[in-house]
Amino acid sequence: MAKLDPIIQRKIMRYCAYQERCIQEVEHKLHTLGCPPRQISAYLRYLSEEDFLKESRYAEVFVRGKVNNNKWGPRKIEMALLSKKVDPSLIKRELAQFDAEWVELEAYWTGRMTKAWAHKSYDAYTLKGKLRTFLRHKGFFV
Repeated sequence: MAKLDPIIQRKIMRYCAYQERCIQEVEHKLHTLGCPPRQISAYLRYLSEEDFLKESRYAEVFVRGKVNNNKWGPRKIEMALLSKKVDPSLIKRELAQFDAEWVELEAYWTGRMTKAWAHKSYDAYTLKGKLRTFLRHKGFFV
């Protein structure tokens, strides 16, 4: 294994210890720290061996946070994780753990937005269209 720069190593370990990171974020950080491109895989291997970097743990935390805090739907979460180059099989596995909650969340947003738009004089057709658009933006299959 190539000799790793202890300064970069310490900084990247601190970066990964602060919160869960995906491989793409760590690679980007290594670039900004001035790590030579040929050594990036050595740093990633080291971080994985030392359990600082684990893609499955990142996917689990990301999905749980977006469902519980942001109330995102499955499609929006999936697209966000795919943009971070997380393995699709990990994404499917983590989203499957929340299968029972998607209907609940969709009902939550439908009720909340219907109440928010109640003071405006929308006809039923317009209100239904606004709800469908809103739910699609939140990541639900409508």
